[in-house]
Amino acid sequence: MKLLLKLLVPLMIVAAITGCEWSSGGGSSWSGLPAWVNLSGVYRGANGGVLVTDYTATPGTPGVTNTVTRTIGVGNGGGVYGGLSLGYDNIVIGSVVIDAAGYQFTDDGSGVLNGNLAGTGGTINHGTGIVNIDLGNLTIDAGEPIVATFKYAVAGTQGSGSAGPGTSGIVIYTFTVFQEGNKLEITDNNGSVYKGKFGDVSTTSGGSGSTVDEEGNEVFEAGSSAVAQYSVEGVSAAGMNVRMVGTMQGVLATAGGVFADRIMIGTWIEDGGRTGDINGQASPIAVTDTTTTTTP
Repeated sequence: MKLLLKLLVPLMIVAAITGCEWSSGGGSSWSGLPAWVNLSGVYRGANGGVLVTDYTATPGTPGVTNTVTRTIGVGNGGGVYGGLSLGYDNIVIGSVVIDAAGYQFTDDGSGVLNGNLAGTGGTINHGTGIVNIDLGNLTIDAGEPIVATFKYAVAGTQGSGSAGPGTSGIVIYTFTVFQEGNKLEITDNNGSVYKGKFGDVSTTSGGSGSTVDEEGNEVFEAGSSAVAQYSVEGVSAAGMNVRMVGTMQGVLATAGGVFADRIMIGTWIEDGGRTGDINGQASPIAVTDTTTTTTP
């Protein structure tokens, strides 16, 4: 079934949208931020390595597995539906479940979808994400949704070079990020604190897109993503004045309401010192059905 997570939006919004932006506006309030855009957490370097690296190294990234629930077709009064697309390739073997108006099909891991009733079945191509189902003598009423829940894999990348520190004096392995609306505070593993704000936040709706329900609340589906610009300043443990700029992002991944694939990328800039790459990753976090509003 579709994952639908509600957030409050300004009353002036009365139509469906596919993406929106919130801006800190140089210190104004940050209202209407989707509650699932939670970027707080501990960010670590890829594969447990250095978080702030010099430019001679390209850190590797681990592979990830995402869970998606989405509508892949609708009934037309018949019982055979071919060429339905999951919308992704590299489908995790054995992960596909299809619900077609109460008729269910499960992935047996060999490319076959087993129906829950005699005479029903189908196929799944895990490499392309193409699904075929056959209900035999049964039919699906016109307009009834055909919903797929599945996992797809995103391959990791291999780094190049030695991941040397991109900071002067003291190596940084972790950032503990605390977000409160547009306000941002980062503490590194050496105890140094950097403070600042988020700028623009862009959201992209997953599945069939976001809608606005009858109560005026915007509804996002699994697969929706968010990217937030950030800028913070502070003094490092080596006594260097530092500015960090970049983006944080993540994906609304699962039917359980989880904000996953959270990453932090950017540039570490020392006043009169070194300049390095920031490449961090944080664990998924459960989301809640609230709206975040922060004023300076």
